[in-house]
Amino acid sequence: MLVLNREDLKNLLEISEVIEAVERGFREHQEGYSITPTRMQINIPSVEGTYLVMPSYLEKTKAFGSKIVSVYPRNIKQGKPTINSAYLLCNSENGEFISLMDGGFLTGIRTGAVSALASKYLARPDASTLGIIGTGQQAQYQVAAICAVRPIDKIVAYDVMEDILNKFVEQTPKVLNIPTIKKMSSAQVVREADILVTVTTSYSPVFKYSDIKDRCHINAVGAFTPQMQEIESQLLQNSLVVVDTYEGCLKEAGDILIPIKKGEFSKTKIHAELGEIVLGLKPGSTHDNQITLFVSVGVAFEDLVTAKLAFNKALQLGIGMKCDLD
Repeated sequence: MLVLNREDLKNLLEISEVIEAVERGFREHQEGYSITPTRMQINIPSVEGTYLVMPSYLEKTKAFGSKIVSVYPRNIKQGKPTINSAYLLCNSENGEFISLMDGGFLTGIRTGAVSALASKYLARPDASTLGIIGTGQQAQYQVAAICAVRPIDKIVAYDVMEDILNKFVEQTPKVLNIPTIKKMSSAQVVREADILVTVTTSYSPVFKYSDIKDRCHINAVGAFTPQMQEIESQLLQNSLVVVDTYEGCLKEAGDILIPIKKGEFSKTKIHAELGEIVLGLKPGSTHDNQITLFVSVGVAFEDLVTAKLAFNKALQLGIGMKCDLD
């Protein structure tokens, strides 16, 4: 079995390649060549923790694997990562374990790649200002990925935790060479953004619909449980809504489930799954100046295609540590 740590994955995975791999995954899933159940979730109420198990099989890719994730929002106050994760990649033909790899970097880069893929198909081609609400660990992956598919020349950012915001604003220009401006409220970010990413652990909306620009594209990727909510019902009512998968979002996405429960939105108003847009089965917009909204809770085949990419490159380049569990 090949063990790939975080540094290995950083050396192996280029964001453009991950975006391409994730797009292939969405195509394969939409075409019916995927067995990907919704993730199993175990909540630990006493510490507001969550464990997730995410298996997937892709027939065309000939890949099978599973990710285990722990999500502990309180960790941020202790200076520890909110998310910890590991990925186990298997030989789909005989079931052998072939690789164990860091799931944290894998999750981060594939989540950014999914937002980039949605932005590629839903955001206007000349979108140049990227807004970020929530500047924790995932934010860096988001900006790197979206900047790979759109001509971003300015980033505006806000976070309720000023120290984390300051760190993001300081580090991002060094990595991407793009001016990154600190804002004092989410409203200031939203009013400027051509593409907006919300990547928080909030249980209530983090901005107002009235502040959104015409033809803005929003990637809402933070709310991954039925109780979490980053966006207002009014945004759902007045935008073209696309989800990563119907099954996942109608089970886990509080951004959609809470408005449905209140009678402020209907699942019939969801325009499409992202895979339907990618395959050209449905349009990415239906009229000029339309606001587009991508709601994502994460799907296991996204991790699988990324892990398979990393494993194949590791074999080619001789990267990683071999070990035998026997």
